[in-house]
Amino acid sequence: MLRRRAALLPVLALLALVPACGGDDEEDDPEAQVRETLVVYTQAIAAKDYQRLCDELFASALVEQVQSQLPCEVALQRSDLDQARSPKIEVQSVTVQGNSATAKVRASAANQPASQDTVRLVKEQGRWKIVALAS
Repeated sequence: MLRRRAALLPVLALLALVPACGGDDEEDDPEAQVRETLVVYTQAIAAKDYQRLCDELFASALVEQVQSQLPCEVALQRSDLDQARSPKIEVQSVTVQGNSATAKVRASAANQPASQDTVRLVKEQGRWKIVALAS
């Protein structure tokens, strides 16, 4: 199960270039907050900031699940995150329902086939965090 999760992590690395939504309304706009989480996530992936991913961007349930096998940062270091070249993303839709959200995205990279993915997020302590993805 960890291997499958680690294999899916590069797909999330393709979430680069998600347009950041700015403006005063962002604080009150859950969709904009979800998009911003995806932007920050891609910045952390690009910087290989695994500590930030585990501490700030992944939901506690995901971190606990991963850490039942390996420390979160170690699992990320052993994944294929480095292999995505020229990643691109198109956020097709964001759906927010209470403290849960999904973002449907089309991800691609120069060295990987494009994929349609769904990123699931939850709101924890006032912030949107990534809990899962499915291709």
